Amino acid sequence: MALPKRHKSAIVSGSVLLAMAALYSQMATPSSVTAPLSKRQSVALPTSVTGEQGAVRVIAPTLPTTPTRTVVSNSTPLVPSAVPSTTATTATTAAQPTPAVATAELASGNGAVANQSSEPEPVIDANAPTYQHRIEKGDTLSALFDRFAISQQQMLQVLEADYEVLALDTLMPDDILYFWVDGAGQLTKFEIEFDRARQVVFNRVDDTFSVERIEVEGHWRAHPTAIEIRGSFERSATKAGLSLAQAQQISQMFKDKLDFRRQLRAGDKVRVLHQYQSIDGEATGNWRLMAVEFEGRNWLHTAYLHDDGSYYDADGNSLARAFMRHPFEQTPRISSKFNPRRLHPVTGRVSPHNGTDYAARTGTPILAAGDGVVQRVENHRIAGKYVVIKHGGEYATRYLHMSRIDVKRGQTVSRGQRIGAVGATGRVTGAHLHYEFLIRGRAVNSLTAKIPMATSVPKKEKGEFLVKVDGYQKQMQEYVASYGGGETMTR
Repeated sequence: MALPKRHKSAIVSGSVLLAMAALYSQMATPSSVTAPLSKRQSVALPTSVTGEQGAVRVIAPTLPTTPTRTVVSNSTPLVPSAVPSTTATTATTAAQPTPAVATAELASGNGAVANQSSEPEPVIDANAPTYQHRIEKGDTLSALFDRFAISQQQMLQVLEADYEVLALDTLMPDDILYFWVDGAGQLTKFEIEFDRARQVVFNRVDDTFSVERIEVEGHWRAHPTAIEIRGSFERSATKAGLSLAQAQQISQMFKDKLDFRRQLRAGDKVRVLHQYQSIDGEATGNWRLMAVEFEGRNWLHTAYLHDDGSYYDADGNSLARAFMRHPFEQTPRISSKFNPRRLHPVTGRVSPHNGTDYAARTGTPILAAGDGVVQRVENHRIAGKYVVIKHGGEYATRYLHMSRIDVKRGQTVSRGQRIGAVGATGRVTGAHLHYEFLIRGRAVNSLTAKIPMATSVPKKEKGEFLVKVDGYQKQMQEYVASYGGGETMTR
């Protein structure tokens, strides 16, 4: 019997619905294939559930309670792996059905899931950081702690510990931060990696943090450069392969010995010897200047690095004036001396005092202890207003708790020049200057340390110094003889 036309339409519609239901059921069935995500889907997922190829990383429907390492990308939203995310789960389901297994690794190449078993145990590295983040322009520490659900109180504990090294103020884009967070959301360890050779590590000790600087010596390789003056020195130097920072360091060193505008002429020669650092064959980006020779038509100016971190000419005479022992015209009363083993008056734990405190009235002028360039001008929650001056060689000085600052970052200053005034900014109980003297980044006792107070190499060290000079000269002369000017070579 023939059916009415409307009944035929109803049957056809019902068949379509049944087919769609069957197709949906097949899509919901676990599959062993993981399809690559589109660019938009990849951005919508936290890094912890996406592979390097943009494919879904298989995760358990019930996430583990112990945080696992989450590698943070600057373009990907962050979801702590210990907290289930509705957004992440929805996006994963929409992209591809998820097999009911705990974890799986993506095979290289086609993104297929490998080593899939019925109930594999998740592998968690207890020593790995919970999160890591590569600093980019515009980042703030407060925002990052909020992003990882770490309380602001814990951030203040880190800031208080950082007072000893002031490392957080030096963060730059591409530096890496590592966070270790336990299941209760407590930060147990925090690490700053400036490069492979330099890290600062904060470890929790009860309700505070201890801080440790880690510096790896690595391998240093000599790198001579020959320069022929064509135009300004800095332009000629960068054209020959030096960085602008290296050229500026040389200019600063010779500012009292050489008139760069009037004395340098086209065709004059400059020989430079740097050392560059590597660790396990990988360059760290760190370098140090070992020797410089300026040679004109009838004159020669030289500088060679000695073991004390200062530069001297071929006769052992210092290129820089001696440091002032105290950064004042008249030395105020010393209220607290340098003490790396000082015990904290409240906690009883070791809390180093890395400087010398001078008790003086607010407004007392503070003087630069030596010639140099202002490296940092900051306002710190605990250190207050402070200045860091980078001096020639391996030296730097810090001036904390200032009431005013009279210099700017990048400004050249001379020994005895006023840079600011004593104050009581930051966390202090009264007006004073906290003064630090650093050699190769480490604080030393400014009252007793062996710092450049003389104008020449000591007699007992003269022979050793001249041997070094001879070695520097041979390396540069051999390079010039073999390769000529304007090229660079790594030995």
